[in-house]
Amino acid sequence: MKNSIFKITLLLLLAIGYSDIGFAKSIDEKETFHDAKTSKYIQFVYNKIKFNKSNKLSFEVFKTAFYGYLNMLEAGKISNENILSICDFTLSSTKKRLWVIDLKNKKLLQHSLVAHGMGTGDEYATAFSNQPESHQSSLGFYVTAETYIGNNGYSLKLQGEDGSFNSNAYERAVVIHGAAYVSEQFAKDNDRLGRSHGCPALPVETAPVIIDQIKNGSCFFIYHTANNYLAKSRWLNSSISTLPKEANLMDIHTNDVKNNPRYVNIKSNDKPLENVEGDMAMVEPKEKIISSVVIINQNSRTGVSDTTLVK
Repeated sequence: MKNSIFKITLLLLLAIGYSDIGFAKSIDEKETFHDAKTSKYIQFVYNKIKFNKSNKLSFEVFKTAFYGYLNMLEAGKISNENILSICDFTLSSTKKRLWVIDLKNKKLLQHSLVAHGMGTGDEYATAFSNQPESHQSSLGFYVTAETYIGNNGYSLKLQGEDGSFNSNAYERAVVIHGAAYVSEQFAKDNDRLGRSHGCPALPVETAPVIIDQIKNGSCFFIYHTANNYLAKSRWLNSSISTLPKEANLMDIHTNDVKNNPRYVNIKSNDKPLENVEGDMAMVEPKEKIISSVVIINQNSRTGVSDTTLVK
């Protein structure tokens, strides 16, 4: 009797063990699938923007920026979710290294020169700090705040949202503003752009337009690999659990559009559809409605079957 109880207990423990392994495997598979979907979504958005040779943004930089943006969006940090601004400070200051992207319409709004702090480097940005009076730029993710008129004219405050990398930005008055030293002529004459006290300063003629496009709660990101930033940023090292709704409608296999039952020919519809691919558009599959059920009852003794149709 004791042996039987022992065997039953052992079998139950083994079953529970295998069940836990299966559960863990299921979780891992779901996470792997979601990570793959996130990667595909990032690539999808990047491809939709259609950069050209003159304004191309590195995919690696975009991927980093957009991943952090998605995490901040999920955390409720961003109120203006349609705009993403990206500064690639690994590039020479003589190059246009600011991109302002309209994520809703998948298009580039601005491609501009942008200055780094005088303590950050000469032509290239090499040193970054969050400390007051350092005159250095600060890395990471920001949320744009309110505008004001200051010593540099129309300006935009920035709220640092990346921990010790940029948490002092607001108090340091690290803001977006126009500056005469941010120009192609200055860069040509000096082999570098002019430098700020840490502000991402812009050309005087375009600064007001860019400020109005990105103000009031959009995501602003300064990218660099210095200070082990990529490995330490909260926003780059947290899993994304929720993607925007359009991630469920993205066209991953564009060559299969006409053979995909989830697509319809928009020429036959009166109302315009979003997510258009040529003359085709993706739509959510309609729910199947069961209009009737046939019930068959068979008499086990006589073998006779009765059929009932229920609407």
